[in-house]
Amino acid sequence: MKLKWQIALVILLALILGGSFYWLRFRPSSSSLIAPVVAQEIYPLFDCPCCDQTIDQCTCSMAAERRAFLDGLANAGASEKKALLAYVKRYGLDSLVDEQRRKELRQQLVAQAPADRPIIAIKPEQRDLGQVSQQKGVVTTEFELENRGQSDLVIEKLETSCGCTSAAIVYQGQEGPKFNMPGHGINEKIKDWRLVLPPGAQAKLKVYYDPNTHQNFRGAAVRAIYIFSNDPIDSKKKVEIELTQVD
Repeated sequence: MKLKWQIALVILLALILGGSFYWLRFRPSSSSLIAPVVAQEIYPLFDCPCCDQTIDQCTCSMAAERRAFLDGLANAGASEKKALLAYVKRYGLDSLVDEQRRKELRQQLVAQAPADRPIIAIKPEQRDLGQVSQQKGVVTTEFELENRGQSDLVIEKLETSCGCTSAAIVYQGQEGPKFNMPGHGINEKIKDWRLVLPPGAQAKLKVYYDPNTHQNFRGAAVRAIYIFSNDPIDSKKKVEIELTQVD
């Protein structure tokens, strides 16, 4: 009888240990318990740079590209948190409609960023061009650009929010290619351009506004210029020009 109890005990222990091993080996990971994001549900969190609409409402090519990016993240099983972080790293914190979400995601980016990161700094962040005459044509203005970080700042491209506005980087007296609004065929022709600013280096962002792009427009306007770089926090830095277009 004693032997039978010993055999039963051994079998019971084997079952317990086997079940524990199976759970440890095949249990669901914590990441698999997090539901993947539904892209369509977070489209309204982001605005389109060409207008005041969110990317689910706008029909332009930029909105379509951004929706496709979120669709790809959703198809890959990304959680909402990962999708939001990936999006702002690609398209910038300013793309978020909600200010509180911007603050929260910025804190996450700061926590992840290395101490010796490049830091893009631009001043001012907005310039008022006053009255711009359609008859007098193109006007220009400049912004001061600096790398305040401890490693090289690599600027990869520029974009503007309207075809009437273009921009270029001037570094060491040399002006780079003139970028415009995506989808107009200008940016797409610029190949293999990048600018490296060492720590402490300064440059200028030169902005052009052409009132004849919209000859019949009269009134106030705000146009945005975006600088894309390897700054891990402000990967897409925005500055603006404001003006009133007159005859």
